Amino acid sequence: MEKRKANRIFMCSSVHVWSDTRIYFKEAKSLAKKGFQVEFYALDFDGEKESITNLEMHYLPVLKRKDRHHHMRVLFQAFVESRARNFHFHDPELLFLAKKIKKKYGSEVKTVYDMHEHLPAAILTKQWIPRFSRTFLSKFIAAIEKYYLKWVDAVIYAEISYKKNYAKNQAIKTVDVLNYPIMPPEIKGIPTQKFTLIYVGVLTEQRGLFNMLELAKTLREKGCLDFKLKLIGPVFTDEDKVADFIVTNKLEKHIEQLERMQYKDIWEHYYQSHIGLCLLHPTPNNLNSHSTKLFEYMAARIPIIASNFPDFTQILTEADCGYTVDPFDPEGLADLVIKLKEDKKRTVEMGENGFRAFKKLYNWQCESEKLVELYEDFGKKIRLGIYE
Repeated sequence: MEKRKANRIFMCSSVHVWSDTRIYFKEAKSLAKKGFQVEFYALDFDGEKESITNLEMHYLPVLKRKDRHHHMRVLFQAFVESRARNFHFHDPELLFLAKKIKKKYGSEVKTVYDMHEHLPAAILTKQWIPRFSRTFLSKFIAAIEKYYLKWVDAVIYAEISYKKNYAKNQAIKTVDVLNYPIMPPEIKGIPTQKFTLIYVGVLTEQRGLFNMLELAKTLREKGCLDFKLKLIGPVFTDEDKVADFIVTNKLEKHIEQLERMQYKDIWEHYYQSHIGLCLLHPTPNNLNSHSTKLFEYMAARIPIIASNFPDFTQILTEADCGYTVDPFDPEGLADLVIKLKEDKKRTVEMGENGFRAFKKLYNWQCESEKLVELYEDFGKKIRLGIYE
């Protein structure tokens, strides 16, 4: 059997599409650029695929939730056949696979869990889980997760807030690799004539979908008719309910819905917009989250209107690049939008303030260096004969 290579990384997801911004455009490409050989497995998705040096792509079929366990067998067999020494996974369900791999290979393989959310807290707001069972399931998941983390060599936190829930797991190496944006492409885009509000991401109730629609409704009721609300991303809620709201409130000319698109393509839409929205509901995960959208809006030089969470307020106030408000106050939201719409000088000023904060504090370059350092450290210990 050929010896596994320390510079090879088997990166996988059974949930995310291959073009996921964090997994592919940030992490996989950054590691490949630094000379690591990356074997990448994720769900297939229509989009422009590219050939990247050191990055070997594999596409999994999209399956229903109840059938996703089939991916486990595929990924395990692929890893057995791989020469990678590092197993880097992005989904909590793959903790089961991490244990199986560690039991088979021991210290010969390093397992790295890239944690995108605090799952026990997220369970409390999952719409597909019956409300009456969420609390019990959250506690059960926390116990299961605690056990399976024993088979993980390192945990990467996409949010600093997650680590407080795992303070007792001191034996595990942890790294904060925050989900800040890549420097955006140079696109000579000009904001559209019609004043445009934008949101990019998964569209659900707890991520503010109907709060944004209520805002559009209120703007129209206040006589503000020359605006557009652009929503980009998959709708993970009752689409008929969304369509009925738009028709009932005569918003057809004001709402533009676009499907999920590749990271490189969203910037033109950002550059053509005037305000970025982030009206998340105050769920445990959201309250402790530094939403990536905030920093993308900064990078795109557009001011922000976000939920009045303490962390959001601090970030936007310190950078002077936006406002926070109660997401359930459509009147207050509409008044703020109209205020920015009428004060073009202030809108541009806040956009430039945000861009300066992005360049200084909130960009991907520094985060990618921490990711690379993790794998360089693993490799260094192997060369010194240190097997943990």
